[in-house]
Amino acid sequence: MKNYLLLFCLLFGFYHSSFSQSLGSIYKPGELIVRLTDEADLNSYLLELNRFTGGGAGAYLKRNIVPKWHIYLIGFEEGAANIQQLQEISQSMPEVMFCDLNYKLQERSVTPNDPDYFQQADMSLINAPDAWDTSTGGLTLQGDTIVVAVLERGALLTHPDLAGNRWWNWQEVPNDGIDNDGNGFVDDFGGWNPATEMDDTGNNGWHGTGVYGVIGAVGNNGIGVAGINWNIKMMNISGIEYPSEIIAGYYYVFNMRRMYNQTNGAKGAFVVATNASFGYDNQFPTANAEFKTWCSLYDSLGSVGVLNVGATTNGNTDVDIYGDMPTSCGSDYLITVTNVNVLGSRIPSGYGKTTIDLGAPGEGTYTTYNIGDVPSYSNQLGGTSGATPHVTGTIGLLYSLGCEGFTIDALTDPDACAIRVKEAILNNTEPNAGLEGKTVTGGHLNIKKAIDGVTALCQGAVGPLDILGVKTSRSDNEVTLNYQTPIFFPYQFRVFNMLGQLIHQEELNPNQFYANSVKFDFSDLPRGVYVLSISRGNAIVSVKFPKI
Repeated sequence: MKNYLLLFCLLFGFYHSSFSQSLGSIYKPGELIVRLTDEADLNSYLLELNRFTGGGAGAYLKRNIVPKWHIYLIGFEEGAANIQQLQEISQSMPEVMFCDLNYKLQERSVTPNDPDYFQQADMSLINAPDAWDTSTGGLTLQGDTIVVAVLERGALLTHPDLAGNRWWNWQEVPNDGIDNDGNGFVDDFGGWNPATEMDDTGNNGWHGTGVYGVIGAVGNNGIGVAGINWNIKMMNISGIEYPSEIIAGYYYVFNMRRMYNQTNGAKGAFVVATNASFGYDNQFPTANAEFKTWCSLYDSLGSVGVLNVGATTNGNTDVDIYGDMPTSCGSDYLITVTNVNVLGSRIPSGYGKTTIDLGAPGEGTYTTYNIGDVPSYSNQLGGTSGATPHVTGTIGLLYSLGCEGFTIDALTDPDACAIRVKEAILNNTEPNAGLEGKTVTGGHLNIKKAIDGVTALCQGAVGPLDILGVKTSRSDNEVTLNYQTPIFFPYQFRVFNMLGQLIHQEELNPNQFYANSVKFDFSDLPRGVYVLSISRGNAIVSVKFPKI
């Protein structure tokens, strides 16, 4: 029996070593994916693992991946034993069916096999191929299906490069005359047309077909082109020609996202952005009541987590001075876009250093097209109408990033999450001399830089527990500690004198998206040397501070 167990351990060790070498070393440190038997108790497993390691593992439940299948993501405290050793210990427990490291997937190809992709120079300008190395869209890390709403007169949504990414309201039964999901709309199975009060796709116009293609033409399917998102769901809001229909269309989007937030995804739709490639030249929101109402909706949409992207005028006018709808609305939840060509050169169109946020490729955009019911491809879209969906598509892509915490509050704090996504785009544009002084950012869209910006937010201040620096005020009575942590659970900040006596203690709650620091005032303490420490469990770092 001992020889059998020895052989098993040798074989397991050889297999594990070979498997690990074949995958490389790219896995999330401090995480294990565990599948327990049907009879096992998760808490008992965690207690046993911590007991087996003398408490050194600090194992805790990080996420219920698939509770019905008893599959969990287990995290470990700073200073825990080697993760591969913990994997082997877990695998030896009778209640554990499988235990795996959380390896990062290896992309097979980030260049789509769509035959017309070579004509999509716009994607190269905004670094989409490098972005696709990280994500091609689809779901959030929390499993929400990402939806973008497109407001248009109509589009050919049966186009073979669009049909697979069309959004359907699966909570609704089509054509039964009943509001099955209780959202206030009857038979909205395929979206909503405010003009007809049905779910039809409008007039099948080539303009809308092109906009849909930029956002989410199915990628890597061996036909046509690739959208910024190879996988995404696009909500049909059609029949848009007048402010009354714009308002009704936006309300439909607002209502569906609000329902999704309130029901934790049971109803509604996880709409993260709307696209408006239309507007009125030389108009300010104060021009009439319809414009005021229209503008007010962006804040309402933002409150439930929906960002909105608007195309500025194709006329070469200063929007700051002459106005434009909707890009003069000024909402924090509206991103305004002007036009550059596939080389990044500014094309005469609306500008404004306080009104227009950034440029994106519109001129020369090659995308889905149609003549009536006949699908095809063309570069006819162009203008700011073509520029805007590049930004809308990027919003959807950023929500799909595997950055834990970046969108984890999308349902509980949706407006803050939306602003975080907006800032990731606007704070990471590509500098563009033609847009300097003519846009807020002075640059054009760069998806890869936006993704790198998110990565910096998630990982820039993340690492082994450490004190990164100590600063004192002029009076030397206040000290500031900058620190980093590997996880974002509470830590303890303590101050001791040189006799080891505890002078001060408080709880720290590290923030994943900002630099972390803690201040302490020494005004009431005598001169001497003090020890400042940050700790959690067995992990502790400290620094000495002399008060002179």
